[in-house]
Amino acid sequence: MSIWGHRVSKKTLTALVGALVALALVPALSWMPTREVVLVVRGMAFYVDGQSVPNPTIEVRAGERVRVVLRNEDRGLTHDFAVPAFDRALDPIRWHETSDVVFTAPSAPGSYEYVCRPHALMMHGRLVVVAP
Repeated sequence: MSIWGHRVSKKTLTALVGALVALALVPALSWMPTREVVLVVRGMAFYVDGQSVPNPTIEVRAGERVRVVLRNEDRGLTHDFAVPAFDRALDPIRWHETSDVVFTAPSAPGSYEYVCRPHALMMHGRLVVVAP
Protein backbone atom coordinates (compact mmCIF):
# COMPACT_ATOMS: atom_id res chain seq x y z
CA MET A 1 0.00 0.00 0.00
CA SER A 2 1.23 3.52 -0.73
CA ILE A 3 0.71 6.63 1.44
CA TRP A 4 2.08 9.94 0.10
CA GLY A 5 4.35 8.04 -2.23
CA HIS A 6 5.80 5.76 0.47
CA ARG A 7 5.22 2.05 0.63
CA VAL A 8 3.59 1.02 3.92
CA SER A 9 2.87 -2.56 4.88
CA LYS A 10 -0.62 -3.60 5.96
CA LYS A 11 0.85 -4.63 9.31
CA THR A 12 2.26 -1.12 9.92
CA LEU A 13 -0.96 0.53 8.77
CA THR A 14 -3.04 -1.72 11.05
CA ALA A 15 -0.76 -0.92 14.02
CA LEU A 16 -0.99 2.80 13.28
CA VAL A 17 -4.79 2.75 13.05
CA GLY A 18 -4.98 0.68 16.26
CA ALA A 19 -2.75 3.16 18.09
CA LEU A 20 -4.88 6.10 16.92
CA VAL A 21 -8.10 4.38 18.03
CA ALA A 22 -6.58 3.55 21.43
CA LEU A 23 -5.40 7.14 21.82
CA ALA A 24 -8.86 8.42 20.97
CA LEU A 25 -10.41 6.13 23.60
CA VAL A 26 -8.09 7.18 26.48
CA PRO A 27 -10.31 10.08 27.62
CA ALA A 28 -13.42 7.91 27.53
CA LEU A 29 -11.76 5.06 29.40
CA SER A 30 -10.16 7.28 32.04
CA TRP A 31 -13.29 9.36 32.69
CA MET A 32 -14.63 8.85 36.19
CA PRO A 33 -18.36 9.03 36.68
CA THR A 34 -19.63 11.83 38.88
CA ARG A 35 -21.67 10.90 41.92
CA GLU A 36 -24.53 13.31 42.52
CA VAL A 37 -25.71 14.33 45.98
CA VAL A 38 -28.82 16.51 46.13
CA LEU A 39 -29.01 18.67 49.26
CA VAL A 40 -32.23 20.50 50.07
CA VAL A 41 -32.17 23.51 52.38
CA ARG A 42 -35.20 24.02 54.61
CA GLY A 43 -35.67 25.17 58.18
CA MET A 44 -32.08 26.48 58.32
CA ALA A 45 -30.61 22.99 57.76
CA PHE A 46 -29.26 20.81 54.95
CA TYR A 47 -31.07 17.56 54.11
CA VAL A 48 -30.19 14.87 51.59
CA ASP A 49 -33.14 14.86 49.19
CA GLY A 50 -35.80 12.45 50.47
CA GLN A 51 -34.26 12.04 53.94
CA SER A 52 -35.12 13.63 57.27
CA VAL A 53 -31.73 13.86 59.04
CA PRO A 54 -30.62 17.51 59.32
CA ASN A 55 -27.05 18.40 58.34
CA PRO A 56 -26.18 14.79 57.48
CA THR A 57 -22.77 13.21 57.18
CA ILE A 58 -22.05 12.65 53.51
CA GLU A 59 -19.74 9.75 52.71
CA VAL A 60 -17.69 9.65 49.49
CA ARG A 61 -14.86 7.44 48.25
CA ALA A 62 -11.30 8.74 48.01
CA GLY A 63 -10.68 10.16 44.55
CA GLU A 64 -14.39 10.12 43.65
CA ARG A 65 -15.81 12.97 41.56
CA VAL A 66 -18.79 14.43 43.38
CA ARG A 67 -21.44 16.85 42.19
CA VAL A 68 -23.40 18.49 45.00
CA VAL A 69 -26.69 20.01 43.86
CA LEU A 70 -28.16 22.52 46.31
CA ARG A 71 -31.87 23.33 46.20
CA ASN A 72 -33.10 26.18 48.42
CA GLU A 73 -36.58 25.63 49.87
CA ASP A 74 -36.14 28.23 52.66
CA ARG A 75 -38.52 31.05 51.73
CA GLY A 76 -36.93 34.47 52.06
CA LEU A 77 -33.43 33.21 52.86
CA THR A 78 -30.27 33.00 50.78
CA HIS A 79 -28.00 29.96 51.23
CA ASP A 80 -24.85 28.49 49.76
CA PHE A 81 -22.72 25.37 50.12
CA ALA A 82 -18.96 25.31 50.70
CA VAL A 83 -16.26 22.83 51.60
CA PRO A 84 -13.52 25.19 52.83
CA ALA A 85 -10.82 22.48 52.97
CA PHE A 86 -11.31 21.84 49.23
CA ASP A 87 -11.61 25.54 48.41
CA ARG A 88 -14.91 24.73 46.67
CA ALA A 89 -18.15 26.66 47.03
CA LEU A 90 -21.16 27.73 45.08
CA ASP A 91 -22.59 31.24 44.92
CA PRO A 92 -25.51 32.03 47.24
CA ILE A 93 -28.92 31.07 45.91
CA ARG A 94 -32.40 32.38 46.75
CA TRP A 95 -35.60 30.55 47.50
CA HIS A 96 -36.60 28.10 44.75
CA GLU A 97 -33.19 28.30 43.07
CA THR A 98 -30.80 25.44 42.42
CA SER A 99 -27.06 25.42 41.86
CA ASP A 100 -24.24 22.89 41.91
CA VAL A 101 -20.55 22.46 42.60
CA VAL A 102 -18.27 19.64 41.42
CA PHE A 103 -15.12 18.47 43.16
CA THR A 104 -12.87 15.44 43.41
CA ALA A 105 -12.55 13.97 46.89
CA PRO A 106 -8.99 13.80 48.25
CA SER A 107 -7.09 10.57 47.64
CA ALA A 108 -6.60 10.01 51.38
CA PRO A 109 -9.45 9.27 53.80
CA GLY A 110 -10.45 12.05 56.15
CA SER A 111 -13.28 14.15 57.54
CA TYR A 112 -14.07 17.64 56.28
CA GLU A 113 -16.66 20.23 57.21
CA TYR A 114 -19.24 21.58 54.78
CA VAL A 115 -21.16 24.76 55.60
CA CYS A 116 -23.61 27.38 54.48
CA ARG A 117 -21.26 30.34 54.85
CA PRO A 118 -23.93 32.92 55.88
CA HIS A 119 -25.36 30.51 58.48
CA ALA A 120 -22.35 28.37 59.46
CA LEU A 121 -23.29 28.25 63.15
CA MET A 122 -26.48 26.31 62.36
CA MET A 123 -25.88 24.87 58.93
CA HIS A 124 -22.84 22.61 58.87
CA GLY A 125 -22.11 18.94 58.45
CA ARG A 126 -19.34 16.46 57.71
CA LEU A 127 -18.07 15.12 54.43
CA VAL A 128 -16.26 11.88 55.17
CA VAL A 129 -13.82 10.51 52.62
CA VAL A 130 -13.40 6.72 52.90
CA ALA A 131 -10.92 4.37 51.22
CA PRO A 132 -12.04 3.27 47.73
